[in-house]
Formats: sequence, C-alpha cells, structure tokens
Amino acid sequence: MARPTVQSFLSRFVRPLVAGGEIHVGRPLTVEDVDAFDHELPHASVESEAVDDARAAVLAPLVCRVPPLLLERDDLALAAALHNTLFLVHPQADGVTITDKMRRRIIDMTQALATQPLTRRRPRVLGRHALLHNVFDLARTDLQLSWWTGRARFLGQQPPARLLRWKGVRRVREEVSRAGYDELLGASDVAPVMAMLLRRTPLTQVLSTHVAAPALHWEDAVFLLRDAELARLVAYHAVAPAAAAGAGALGGDGKELVATPARLAAAFEQMIERNPPAADVRAVAAFLVHLGALLVLGERGMREVGARSPLLSSVLAPERAGQRPRGLSTFFALPNALAVVEPRLAAPPGLLDDPVLARRWQVHRTQAAEAVGDAVIETLAQRLARHLGGQPVDPVAAVSLPGAPA
Repeated sequence: MARPTVQSFLSRFVRPLVAGGEIHVGRPLTVEDVDAFDHELPHASVESEAVDDARAAVLAPLVCRVPPLLLERDDLALAAALHNTLFLVHPQADGVTITDKMRRRIIDMTQALATQPLTRRRPRVLGRHALLHNVFDLARTDLQLSWWTGRARFLGQQPPARLLRWKGVRRVREEVSRAGYDELLGASDVAPVMAMLLRRTPLTQVLSTHVAAPALHWEDAVFLLRDAELARLVAYHAVAPAAAAGAGALGGDGKELVATPARLAAAFEQMIERNPPAADVRAVAAFLVHLGALLVLGERGMREVGARSPLLSSVLAPERAGQRPRGLSTFFALPNALAVVEPRLAAPPGLLDDPVLARRWQVHRTQAAEAVGDAVIETLAQRLARHLGGQPVDPVAAVSLPGAPA
C-alpha cells in the first residue's frame, strides 16, 4: 500500500477533524510516517495553513487574542494517534486480514504516537484543544440496507449506487443509525490510548467530556486556573446554562446546569485522595467555590432575597438523593467544609460585600447543609484538612498568575 502524503492526511483527516465534516481513515500510521509528514510539512503550506485557520476559528470565540498557530510534529503525532484509534474501530480492522497480533502492534504504535510531552505553554495548550475539540462529538453513520432478495450493512461507508436503484420495484429500505464516542472510542482496548491522548489536551477535558471518556485529573489541568482568561473561560463554560436561563429562571430540573460543576467536583474528590501540592488543592477548591458563586449570582434577581433556591431544591431534593450525579454533593458541601478548614477560601473575595449576594450565599449554604447532611461536610473537611492543615495561604496567592518564564 502506498505511503500516505502529508497533504492528503491534512486535507482528508486533520482539517475536517478541526472544522467539522467527513473524515477519512486510511491504513494505520507509524512513527516513521509522522516523521515523514513533519519533513514534508514545509511543502504542504496550503493544507497546513487551512488547518491553522480552522484552529484559529475554533479559538476565536474562546480567547480575546488567538496566539499564532503553527502546525508542529507533536500535533501531527496526536492527530495520527486519533487516526489509528479510529482505524481500530473501523469495520475493516475486524476482518481476517487483521490478526490479534497485528492489532496489538497497532495499539502499541498508537500509544507511542500519543505519548507526546505534556505542555503548559499557552499557545500549545490552545492549539491542541483546537485540534482535538471535536473528539467527543465524533460519530459514524451506519446504514442498514434491505431489498427484496437480501440485505447488507454499511458501517461508516456509502453503499454501492447499484443497490439504491429502482427503490420502489426492489422494495429498498434504508435504516440509518449513528455510533457515538462510547461505541467508537470507549472500547476497552482503545480506552488506554484515549486516556493518554486526552491527557495531552487538558483544556479539552475541562471544557467538554463524555460519560465513556476517561476521568479528568486536576493535576494535569490545574495550571489552567492560574491563567485568568482561561479560568474565566472554564468557569463561564461550566455554568453556561445559567447565563442562558437568566436570573431566577433555571428551567427544567437543573440537571444540565450542575452537570459540569459536579463533574469537576468529582475529579476534585479523586484529587484529594492522592497527594497533590497544597497550592493545587487550594486553587481547585477556590475555583469550585467561584462556580458556586456564579450560580448564586444567577439568582440575584429573585423577588424574595431570602427565599430558598429553586436550583438546590431541585437537584438536592431528598427523593432524588440516589440519582445525584457523582460530585454534586461535594460541590455544594465544599464551601461549608472550607469554612471549617480554611475560612478565607470559603467564599470568593468581595462576594460578602454585596448585601444581596451575601444573603443569597447564606441561603445556599444553609440549604446545602440541610440537603447533604453534616456527615458529608465533616468528612470532606477532614479530607481537606490533610492538605490544608499547614499555614493558611492568602486565597489570592493560591490562584495568582505564574511568573514570567526564565
């Protein structure tokens, strides 16, 4: 089989991956293929600029100033790793021509491609997110075709035109279905590859996820909270339904509103079970408290300032205690627990200076304590004390911007 060119890889796979559209999966790519792509990249300026323009368009609504983007070998390797992962779930990969030994070799080769260095450089972090931001939305369109003498199934492929002719006479029926992330990239043999790949783009994991996706590790993503603009991006994205619903009009039962905060709090639960730096624990805790304050801000327009929160009444209802998403109780109990362990992190700076917000904040704290119970708050406080038991740190310092690189 002829070796693919960097021009075809960029135009048929990478650009539609970034901009949306139909992506084409070919044979598995090797490390040598990626090295060749990197060597040929200067001769594919049209295709590489199209990819960079598409990445800039993705980032334009997210940051005030999109940094200059230049496709690098690391980007090619990550894209190639995703390409190979999609090949492994391609119908042809289950044929007699792909043995278990060959499949294992492809997985090992894909893991080598996905093992690119972690980065905290802002341009590279944004570039990787723009490259892989659609990964949770990848889907394959399958077609079940039947006619008077037989049937056939086409997975991610177009049927031959001859099978679609004379539909009425041949009684042709088409049934279209879609395979999403869980079916394509959530399989047990490719899940480790996806976990490795997503660790290289923490901004993507923080902004979006899938129930079948690997769990977020805050240790990989906490640096985002020390960038003021990226922290705002994550915060506003996490409570976006609150802004859309308007003050006091939460809509529905509030599940969508608290889904992302609960997911981020669940990752925080796992974080404090490990041994992260205390400054990282403070940064994530302060960020989650800030998300809670944004929910309070959404209720500022309520007629009765001291009325119970309709959001908390819905998502923390006793009859739905068994249906709460993981992390939800921790999210609402965190400010109460921090009030015991580290009071200066228990409320965002300046929040209590506004009488209306201070009253709504107190309503949330009282209502949360009633709903989750003192035992949950005390247990969380004990876990936090293991990390925050030293000299209290100014919360402003905990989330301050890093110094200029040497």
